[in-house]
Amino acid sequence: MKLNKKGFTLIELLAVVVILLVITTMAISSISAAIERNKVKQNDTKKEVIVSYAKLYYEDHKNTLSKSGCISVSSLNLSEKEMTDADGNPFTGGVSYTNGNDFQYVDSCS
Repeated sequence: MKLNKKGFTLIELLAVVVILLVITTMAISSISAAIERNKVKQNDTKKEVIVSYAKLYYEDHKNTLSKSGCISVSSLNLSEKEMTDADGNPFTGGVSYTNGNDFQYVDSCS
């Protein structure tokens, strides 16, 4: 008598499910890391834009500004999108400068 075996055993199905779970976990962690790297790059780019605006602001107001100091983000004419980081939090720092050169974003103007 010939047995007609069709389908999968429970062990085979469990093995497939475990393999799919492992692949899914690796994919999710990889995607999460890529998202975080993208947020860091986006924030760095926005800080570069803020520095560019600060340079323009300095050129327009250099007669009233000191040779060295800090220009706060709130005094720049930035759009709402430019003033927030990748998570939607506002940039609260500023751009420090020395002798009208060496413009750098800083987390706070003190």
